[in-house]
Order: sequence, then structure tokens, then C-alpha cells
Amino acid sequence: MGERMVPVFRAVGLTVALAGSPLFAQSSAITETARSFSFTMNGTEMTISRQGPTCPGSCIQPMQVAPGVRTLGELEVIAFLQSTVEAGSGLLIDVRMPGTFMSGSLPGAVNVPVATFSTDNPYRDDLLSALGAETSGNTRSFSNAFTLLVFGEGADDRSATDAITGLLDAGYPENKILYYRGGTADWTRLGLNLSVGQ
Repeated sequence: MGERMVPVFRAVGLTVALAGSPLFAQSSAITETARSFSFTMNGTEMTISRQGPTCPGSCIQPMQVAPGVRTLGELEVIAFLQSTVEAGSGLLIDVRMPGTFMSGSLPGAVNVPVATFSTDNPYRDDLLSALGAETSGNTRSFSNAFTLLVFGEGADDRSATDAITGLLDAGYPENKILYYRGGTADWTRLGLNLSVGQ
């Protein structure tokens, strides 16, 4: 048996594309800090690049937003709705804008736009209270707070990760935050229905 080759990944500054390629004009960054990634396999350098949506704006989001925040797939989202939401101890949070939410969202979702979670929102404390946080003086307790499952448009929409970051910055416990990275894009791609005007 030959020696096992372990791929080595590194970000590179420019997307590799053939000059004159019709896709060259549509190239986009993968993340906010990397236009492409390359690795070596069996002595050959290979490159991963991205075509299509513009980044920043539509950057691919990580699978894990923060330590302790679990990422769920579609069947786990359904189980969350059937158990935690049905029991009244959890909320499915759509962080997209209200007009987009009204045109169709996951059944059972409530709309809390991403800007609401921002540290500069003067009503953020009111939102946290509505989510079950209790404040006494300078101390905030989340022991009776809802478990939140947060989602946006999809894997290249940073609104859900921004909302989760805002919750964590406010002291919301990571074990009470869940992330559905696939969002409405993956939900509908898999043929699952949206609820309109909920």
C-alpha cells in the first residue's frame, strides 16, 4: 500500500479561472476573507472557487455558529416544532425582513428581523423580556427563557448568524439557541411546504 496523502487546505487571494471563461465575470468570494481555497492531493494542486452570488452579502456561513450552539437539519427542525414549540418552551425564529416572511416561511415560525437583535437596538431589552429573560437590577436571568431555533434564507445568508451573535452578546445561553443553517432555501429545495401570511 502506498503512503496516504492528507489534503492541506489554505486560502488564496484570487480565484483561479481561465481567461475568457464566461463564468469569470460572475466569480464571487466564498467567505468574507477568502475568494478561493486550494489543497494538494497526490501532488496535484486543486482549487475550490465560487460562481454566482456576491460575497460579501451572500457569503457561505459556517456549519457551527459558536461553541455550544447546535446546528440542526430538516428532520430535527420538525422534531423541534413537534416537541419544544408544541410544549410552549421554544420558538422557531425567522430573522428575514417582514415582507419576505409574509410571502412564505416555515410553518410555525415567528418573525423577529435580524436588526432587532443588534446591540444598538434601543428595544433589545424588551425583546429579551418577551423571549423570557428576567432582569433584576443589573442581572439578567435566562432560566425561564424560550429555547430558540434561528434561521434565515439559507447557507449563504448571514442574518441568522448575526442574530445568534447578538443573542450571545446579550448573555442568552448557547444551550438555548439552535441554528437551522439551511433556512428557507434548503427547506423548499427539499420540497417541504412554506406557510404564507402566518
